[in-house]
Amino acid sequence: MRTFAIAMQKGGVGKSWLTRSLSVAASLEGLNVLVIDMDSQQSTVAWSERREADTPLVQFSTERELPAILKRAEDAGCDVVFIDTPPARSTETPAAVDSADMVLIPCTPDIEAYEQVARTERLARLAGKPALAVLTMTQPSGKTEQDIGREIFANLNLDMALPSIARLKAHRDAAREGKTATETEPRGRAAQEIAALWMRIKEHANIGTSAIVHKSKRAKVQK
Repeated sequence: MRTFAIAMQKGGVGKSWLTRSLSVAASLEGLNVLVIDMDSQQSTVAWSERREADTPLVQFSTERELPAILKRAEDAGCDVVFIDTPPARSTETPAAVDSADMVLIPCTPDIEAYEQVARTERLARLAGKPALAVLTMTQPSGKTEQDIGREIFANLNLDMALPSIARLKAHRDAAREGKTATETEPRGRAAQEIAALWMRIKEHANIGTSAIVHKSKRAKVQK
């Protein structure tokens, strides 16, 4: 089982929709996926309640409950777990990072977000966890933003996963239906970017097709 913490100690950078998008991309490959929502606002839980499909499984967790939920997920045969963390400083984010195999750090291309990346990078580094920066909400023709982001992340010894994820209406429209752009516009740019990003993340986490072992079995990890 591979566990990813989607963490950035700043709000508005796209943690929740990135979590949802990656979890659906993984589910559509046949992977057994659990999403753990640790944000008290529970926006990812609310998204799952709007959703007709029964995968990926989404569950809320507190810091105290997290170890037991992860143990049940592994026992149930989960392949991948994504942990959606709160936006502000909290005890939940360090707990998620400590429990993860890899930390994904979403960051928008603005100075306020860039100034906060170091805190999350340090959290991952002190926990001994590999981390990848994901540049989100870029302009559709944002090559300059991508170049700037890469330079800033490099100064923190932080790799940036490519491609960056553009701010596209398809993501917002899909969320209203409890879906992701991968499902509503599978041939669109938004879906293609998420697919490419997930492929890049899998390479870093050494997740190959051999990991797809539960194509017809849904993990049962809820209480």
